[in-house]
Amino acid sequence: MWFWHGCILLVSDALVNDLAHLLWARFFAHFAFDPRWVILLNTPMNEEQLKKLRGYYHSLLGQQRVWDDSAQRGVVPAAEVQMLEDELRRINSDFPSLVPQFDRRVVFSHNGAHVEPLYGVAPIRSFIATAVARLKVEIDIPEGGPVTEHREFSFIKNTELRAILERDYSEIQRAYIAKCWKSVIILSGSAIEAILTDQLLQILIEARASTRAPKEPDISKWDLADLIEVAVERKIVTSGAEKLSHPIREYRNLVHPGNEIRRKLTFGAEEAKIAVEVLHILHRDLSP
Repeated sequence: MWFWHGCILLVSDALVNDLAHLLWARFFAHFAFDPRWVILLNTPMNEEQLKKLRGYYHSLLGQQRVWDDSAQRGVVPAAEVQMLEDELRRINSDFPSLVPQFDRRVVFSHNGAHVEPLYGVAPIRSFIATAVARLKVEIDIPEGGPVTEHREFSFIKNTELRAILERDYSEIQRAYIAKCWKSVIILSGSAIEAILTDQLLQILIEARASTRAPKEPDISKWDLADLIEVAVERKIVTSGAEKLSHPIREYRNLVHPGNEIRRKLTFGAEEAKIAVEVLHILHRDLSP
């Protein structure tokens, strides 16, 4: 119920919510495409900034689930808006203009009992969805895929090989995001082979004497299966790598289409995921 020029107006909650939606739409249309945001989004971030941004992203995802559960309520009191407002204020403080400024007046619905302000759940959910989408684009998170990150392979003694591995790890993630499963498997298999070769060359005599070593004395000519088995026996890596590695042991054969046809090799997202996981296990086991 509203007063206007001394008259009493009876307004339904549905109409109030519709008006709130309209105000929100106008607000978003005005601010969502500010060209200053384009400049900000095109500015590269360092790893520390990306880490903080990922934290905000997951925080908003959690709040999004809470607000989705409140959809049937229609309106909520101010106390329930405060946590979201505080988090958005922190995001805007650390990353100005990355997400729209949150304004309670835009999502205000009406005053409830004891003149308590109530806020529309629908426009708040729309706001959160917009903020989550902006953060997701900025940190480049794929559906079901790994978050792009830089990893150092400091345990690799050869500095040139270390630089190649760090470069290839970034490329593996980009290929995973693009769902280029063959590229992920080949690059991951190559990286795993290079890591194990580097580690076994540091204990060359012990590696050759291993009961699981092939007859070939040149370690650089060993197959990936041989490298993994010897590395596990010499306790360079855990047995988890060996158990997971079976789907990627023939990764070299994927390089040549003829081999792929003759051997009837099949691969997809699952094999790519396993390849990346084995690489992560090696990185974890060997990192100081």
